[in-house]
Amino acid sequence: MKKTTILLISLLLSAAGDAFSQIPLSLKARHRTDGDTITLTSVLRNRGLLSVRTSPDPVTGKSGNILLDDLRYYEIIPENLESLWQMIILRSPVYDNLLKSGYSYETRSAMEDLMKEYLARAEQNNSFYIDSYLEARLYAILRKVYPVRNTDRRPGILSLRILSEIAPDAWVGPDGTLVITTGLIAALDNETEMMALMAQEVAHFALDHHLSNYTSTVTSGINPALGNIIRYTGQEERVADNCAISVLSYYGKNFSFLGSMLRNVMDYGELMGSFYLGSFPNAKSRVDNYQGTITDKSADYDKLVAPVISYNAFMAYNQSHYLLCRRLLERNIASGTATADDIVLLSQAMMNLSGSDHEDLEALVLVRSVTDSLQEPPPGAFKQEALLLLRLGRRDEAETALDRCREALEREEMKYSSKSGDWSEMLSYLASEKDWVARTRAR
Repeated sequence: MKKTTILLISLLLSAAGDAFSQIPLSLKARHRTDGDTITLTSVLRNRGLLSVRTSPDPVTGKSGNILLDDLRYYEIIPENLESLWQMIILRSPVYDNLLKSGYSYETRSAMEDLMKEYLARAEQNNSFYIDSYLEARLYAILRKVYPVRNTDRRPGILSLRILSEIAPDAWVGPDGTLVITTGLIAALDNETEMMALMAQEVAHFALDHHLSNYTSTVTSGINPALGNIIRYTGQEERVADNCAISVLSYYGKNFSFLGSMLRNVMDYGELMGSFYLGSFPNAKSRVDNYQGTITDKSADYDKLVAPVISYNAFMAYNQSHYLLCRRLLERNIASGTATADDIVLLSQAMMNLSGSDHEDLEALVLVRSVTDSLQEPPPGAFKQEALLLLRLGRRDEAETALDRCREALEREEMKYSSKSGDWSEMLSYLASEKDWVARTRAR
């Protein structure tokens, strides 16, 4: 019985050892001099040095080993997305670290727990932006950027969540969850910039930067909180930028899309009055590395993100970022996707930015494009019209606008009163707006 147990343990240890002895690959490589093509089937450590194993020779039937340094004599040819990232990772320390130290499951589990806690809190606080169609489109881009799972059996599954946050931000957690804010989505001009952004962020996951940062924080006596794990060094950002360029090149896209992505994020941040963007350190110097930044406005992307732009504009207005609110809504107008509510909100932002009667008149013309064209304009349109007329000293016209506002509110009350369900909050809001109209007329 004891011999059987010992034998079983020996077999298990042997199997465990084999799991770390080599990592599977599927890469084609062409010799730069003679043009011979070989297939790289695995990466392993041979006498303390990293090397790759080739498929059996068709003549001798034997596999060969090539030292990693000697791969410089070969041109690696990625045939699909998986092999593209295998090529990228092969040039990094990841495979060597895995073969030397194993998969560090305990540390990875601790990092995943941190991410689970973050996601659970965000869920409880209703912090996620829900739009199934938008998510499906973003997932389609993400699947062009990286496989669902690591091909080397490291833990993690690449997924996506959209965070309701006005600031432009994006990062990948150690479990593979890509978090993108509504602000970031609204900052970009096209899906290629989104691809560049995703590839740059996913590179941190692919290259095990989370594990490196976790280890370094613990070694330095720093709390390995999630925020510290995703705070990357300048070198890590440069490496991730190069990965994004490789992905863009694989799809025949210009590397300048990476620069235009960073430029748009910077411009968006400046409209907020924020020149520090946490997930985009050294953005200015990184943009300068990609001269020839291009501008490519996509009508299809504008239509896709129009609801996000409206949502962000509303948040921007409520946080007194009136200039950002105006720029966002002007984008919806330019793309032909603006709603009546968008136009009213734009008029409100313009009024708060106004410093002259001329600018007030521009805001008035804009809101009247709603009150004069729709059969039943929203009450807020008449309220905005009245406020601008009062500011311009046109009291008689303002009284008419207030009367029409009251009528619109009464229509809304009748509509919601006849609906099934609990609409008490909406009815309470409409009542308060009617009180505002009465008070304003009295003044």
